[in-house]
Amino acid sequence: MVVRSRSEHNQEERVIVGDEPVNSENDILGRRAIASQWATAIEQATAPRGLVFAVTGPWGSGKTSMLNMIEEDLSSKDIQVLKFNPWLFSGTDQLVSFFFGEMASQLEYGNPKQQKIASALKKYGALFSPIKIVPIVGTALSAAAEAAAAAGKFMEESQSRGIQEQKSTLADALEDLEHPVIVILDDLDRLTGQEIRDVLRMVRLTGAFPNLIYILSFDRQRVELALNEDGLPGRAYLEKIVQVMFNVPDIAPGDLHSILFAELDRIIKDLQYSRFSTNLWPDVFIEIIAPLLSTVRDVRRYVAPLRTVLSLLDNSIELTDVLALEAMRIFLPDTFSLLSSAIPGLTTPAYNTHDNPSLAEQVRAFIDSDEQHQAVLHALCMRLFPASKLRLGMNDRYGSDSAAAWLRERRVAHPDVLSFYLQLSMPASMKSAVTAELLFDHIEDEDFLTQAFNELDPPQVEQVVTTLESHQNEFSSIDPEPAIVALLNQLPRLRRPAKGFFDIGPDIVISRVVYRLLLPTEDPNQVLEIVRRALPRVVQYSSKLVLLKLIGHRKNAGHKLVGEDEWKALEEEVRSEVRSAGATDLAREWDLLRVMWWAGIEDDPHTWIIPQTHLDEPEFAKQLLGTAVTQARRQTMGSRAVDISDQLAWEPLLEVVNREEGVRRCRDAAAATVGEKSPLIQLVDKYLEGWRPPEF
Repeated sequence: MVVRSRSEHNQEERVIVGDEPVNSENDILGRRAIASQWATAIEQATAPRGLVFAVTGPWGSGKTSMLNMIEEDLSSKDIQVLKFNPWLFSGTDQLVSFFFGEMASQLEYGNPKQQKIASALKKYGALFSPIKIVPIVGTALSAAAEAAAAAGKFMEESQSRGIQEQKSTLADALEDLEHPVIVILDDLDRLTGQEIRDVLRMVRLTGAFPNLIYILSFDRQRVELALNEDGLPGRAYLEKIVQVMFNVPDIAPGDLHSILFAELDRIIKDLQYSRFSTNLWPDVFIEIIAPLLSTVRDVRRYVAPLRTVLSLLDNSIELTDVLALEAMRIFLPDTFSLLSSAIPGLTTPAYNTHDNPSLAEQVRAFIDSDEQHQAVLHALCMRLFPASKLRLGMNDRYGSDSAAAWLRERRVAHPDVLSFYLQLSMPASMKSAVTAELLFDHIEDEDFLTQAFNELDPPQVEQVVTTLESHQNEFSSIDPEPAIVALLNQLPRLRRPAKGFFDIGPDIVISRVVYRLLLPTEDPNQVLEIVRRALPRVVQYSSKLVLLKLIGHRKNAGHKLVGEDEWKALEEEVRSEVRSAGATDLAREWDLLRVMWWAGIEDDPHTWIIPQTHLDEPEFAKQLLGTAVTQARRQTMGSRAVDISDQLAWEPLLEVVNREEGVRRCRDAAAATVGEKSPLIQLVDKYLEGWRPPEF
C-alpha cells in the first residue's frame, strides 16, 4: 500500500507528530539556513536605542518553528534570550506588570549585570501598570505617567525617585551589557484586537532602551486589522514600531505532499490497513485533499486523528474514502455537519428519470454550504458518491447491483457504510467538544460534573476543560460554584511532567476556566460568598491555594476579585487548617511542598514550624520530597541537544523542614517506602552531599 508520489528514498524520516513547533533537529522543511541568516542579522544589529524585529506569516506557516531555530542560534553564541507569551495571561489591565515581572524573573538568577537589570525592570514596570491609555504613537512617557497617576501609583514613586531616574537606571544597566538582550513575543495573532494593541503599546513603551531587541511573531494581516483606529491604517502604526520584518517563506506543494505521504505510509503500515484502491486515490487526492492543504500545520491537523480513526474502522471502509471524508471533517466542519442529513441524496441509487426532487435539493445544499470550496465538494460528490451524479445534472444512473458492489467494496457510497463511518470516526478533538457541550448542559450539577470527569482519562479531562472555555460567553447566566468545585477537585488527577517548553500545564488550564466562571460576578462580595461556599468542598489544600491565589492580591498572580482584607482572612482560615492537619491527610496533597511553605514560611516564617513528627511519617516524607522535584532544561553552547534533568527546590525545602537535619529525617522516612535505590532518594543524597546544579 503506497500513497506517496515521490521516491521512497529518505522519505521515511520526514515525519511529523502532533502540532508542536519544530527546532533544528526536526527541520523537515529545510529552513535552518534561513533562520540562521535571520539570527545573524539580529546578532549583528546595533541597538543603541533598541530594535524591533518581526517574523510574519499566516497561521500555521511555521513562525514559532523559525523562532525556535533563531533562539537556538542566538543562545549558542551566549546571547541572552527571554520569552514572554502574552496569550497565557487573561485580560490586559495587568499586562505590563506581568511582562516586567516575567522578564525580571528570567534574569534575576543570572550574573550580577543581569540581576541589576532585573531589579531595574521591576521598579520601572511598577510605574506603567494601567497600559490601556498609553498611546501607540506620540509621547509615551507622559501619557504613561498620567495613567500611573490615575491608579494612585505614580505620585508615590515619582516623589521618591522619579520616572526619569528609573528609566535612566534601566538604560544604564542595559547599556553595560556586552550583548543585547533578546525578548521574544510569540503568538500575537492569537490575542484579541484590544490585547494586540496593548502588547504593541508595551513594545513601544520599552523599545527605545539600549541593547534591548524584540522579536515579535504574528500574522501581519491580522495585526494590521487590529491596529486600525479612527480611520488610520494599522500598517502605518505597525511600521512605526517594527523596524525589520522577516517573512516566513512559502512551502512548495511538492514538499508538503511528500511530508503528508510519508506520514500516511507510516500510519497505514503500522495499522496494516489494507483496504485501498490505487485507482481511486490519485483523483481523490488531487481534487479533494490537496486543495485543502497549504501549511505544515494543515498536514498536522489532518494527520493527527487518522491513527485513531483508522484503528476504530479496523480496515472496514475503503481507505481513499476515509481520507477524503477526514479532510472534509477537519477543514470543512460546517459542511461535514450536513453529511448525515444529506445521506439520502448522496447515496440513494437513481433507477429512472423520476428522481425525488428533494434528493437533488439535499445534494445542492451540501455543495453550496461552502462557497469558497464548491469545487472540492463537487469533486467529493462525483468521486465518493456516484449516486449523486444524476442530481448534479449528469446522465449517470445506478441500480441495486451498483449498491451491492459499493457494500462489497466498503465504499461510503452505500448508506450503511457511510453511517458506520459517521458513528465510529469521532476523534479526541470532536469527542472533547461533544463532551464539553454535555457538561455545560449540566454545569450547575456538581455531582454530574464530578462523575463525568472521573470517567475520563486525565488527558481527556484537560482537553474537555480547554474546550469548555469556549462557552465563556454563556457563563454569566449560571451559578459558577458547582463547576468551580468540580474543576478544582480534578487537579490531583491531572498532575504530569511538562510536555515541552510551551506547555502551560493543567493548573493554568483549570485556572483559566475557574477565572472565567467567576468573572461575570462583578460584585466582590458575591465572589467572596461563592468562594466561601466552594472552599469546604474542595478536597485538597493545594487546590484551595490555586483558588485563593486566583482571586487574591498577590503581585503578578491574583486578579483581585475580592477585597484585600477579606482575601487575607480567607487565606488565614485555610492556613490554620493546614497547620492543624495530620501528616496522613497532608500526604495526599498534589503540591505538598508549596502548601507547607505557604502555611509556614511565605508571610511570617516565625509564626509556625512544621511538626517534626510529620517528617518521620513515610508517606508524608515521600510526598514532600517528591513535590520538591522540578525538571530543568539546559542547552549546551554549541549544541542543539536539550538536556533534561531532575532538580530539587532545595532552598524552599530547607526552609520548610528547618534546614538539612529535617531533610535527612524526611529522606530516611521516605527511603523506608521507596527504597534506598530510588531515584528520588539518590537525588536527595546528591544534595545532602553538597552537589548543586550549575547556575543558569
